[in-house]
Amino acid sequence: MGADVAAARPAPDVAAAAQVLAHLPQATAIAEGRGTRVLTVFFDPNCPYCRQLYRDLRPFVGKDGLQIDWVPVAILAPSSLGKAAAILQSADRLQAFREMEDHALDPNLPAPSVPTASQIRATTRQTLRANEAVLKQAGVYYSVPLAVYRNRAGQPELLLGGPRDDKVLAALLYTVGP
Repeated sequence: MGADVAAARPAPDVAAAAQVLAHLPQATAIAEGRGTRVLTVFFDPNCPYCRQLYRDLRPFVGKDGLQIDWVPVAILAPSSLGKAAAILQSADRLQAFREMEDHALDPNLPAPSVPTASQIRATTRQTLRANEAVLKQAGVYYSVPLAVYRNRAGQPELLLGGPRDDKVLAALLYTVGP
């Protein structure tokens, strides 16, 4: 299993991962699944690679104690702000997140409502700035999707992008510790 996991990501940068993990309490995340094994993923609603990771993680969410914490940022395009705000300003953030991602995967699904610039609350803008500031702690790895977690030995790990193979993804997720 170790070779599969090594193929899933570049050499780990423990310092960058530790820096992001140390600042996670300042970020606002949307929890999906419940468990003691937490994988935190920074995503932009306009990111096709984030969407791919979202889709690939579907079979694993909530299984074997795996929780995915999704941290929205708005860094890729001007429309990212409205889409991220639509998620954060929703009464049910998890449902809004899923609708946004599912629509992007299948445009035949109804398009989620997106607020105009004047409808984006100051608190939402502040939340997105805080989330981006935490993502910036990754230094040269400042990009999406970016996942951070502690492995089963308690060591910080950082993953850029996502594995393209289900077996490799399963092997990597197995390493996520409590």
